[in-house]
Amino acid sequence: MNQYDRTAYVRLNSYQRQSLLESLTALHPNLKFKRFACFERFGMRTDTAIYELEGSEFVFVPGDSVTLGWSSFAVGPDEKTSREFEDTLAEYGAGELLSLLADTLSPERTATVGPMLAECRLREIGWHTVAADSPKLTPRQQEAIEKFQSRSGRMLTIHKSLRLTRTDGGTLIELYEPRSYEQLLHGLRRDCFALPTEDEWEYLCGGGSRTLWRWGDSFDYGMRIRHFDDPELAGKPYELELPNQFGLSIAYDPYRYEVVDAPCLLKGGDGGSNICGGLGVAMGYLPVATAFRCWPDDNMLKEYKLDIGGDHTFYRRIIRLSENA
Repeated sequence: MNQYDRTAYVRLNSYQRQSLLESLTALHPNLKFKRFACFERFGMRTDTAIYELEGSEFVFVPGDSVTLGWSSFAVGPDEKTSREFEDTLAEYGAGELLSLLADTLSPERTATVGPMLAECRLREIGWHTVAADSPKLTPRQQEAIEKFQSRSGRMLTIHKSLRLTRTDGGTLIELYEPRSYEQLLHGLRRDCFALPTEDEWEYLCGGGSRTLWRWGDSFDYGMRIRHFDDPELAGKPYELELPNQFGLSIAYDPYRYEVVDAPCLLKGGDGGSNICGGLGVAMGYLPVATAFRCWPDDNMLKEYKLDIGGDHTFYRRIIRLSENA
């Protein structure tokens, strides 16, 4: 039995597990072991380790055979969540909840997901920092920089062109460079990385949880979440951004798509469409459900494949142990 898979991995004693985790630095040039760690969230727990590579943290995720996707509620939503779903569907004439979920969530299936190292946080696509005197800056962009510096705003973004951020050290200037989906995949393969498949992504997100959201079939209205700030929760962390049971920050903001190596292309969000449409909290955060699929129409799919970057698309690198061990 593969010692990297959960069934065997959890049977290792502390010394064996630590020895195994320390040996994984051989998987990729410049991969450095940082520390052992234990993550526990939503009733799941993983004893693992954190690594550093190129300024980013990675975590070991054991492989497992799990049930993914969705076919029915495990328990069912509570009264408040049900009422919000029903009111929203009635207002917009969107039909029955179960039909909507069947159309928007990936189907139930059994999958064997291999062990991997997964990047803990998302990465942007296409943005890179330049100096104020960079020859890449156009006259119009230079004019925008001058106007920004004469005003008091903290940040300015010109769609897929220029992003300016005021910092203690001055203005951070970033330019956007288009990158196709194939260019992203090719660059990752060249550097011995990969994007997660849909099966891998759903496992990284929910760990095999059978509820609608990874925490349950009901929305947790006590959480502090983006775009629906409650003054009474000010000062608390945005709970969905905290590390999950594997140590990953994943599916925490509906505005943020995560790019995957799968026909559906995007997981973890809808670009904020439901929230912008005024569909409320539960429907607004339905896109962070583990099995949610954001299927772009044919024109959008073509546009995304030509340029996968922008303000709402992000990616996460993984290293599959089956390909490197």
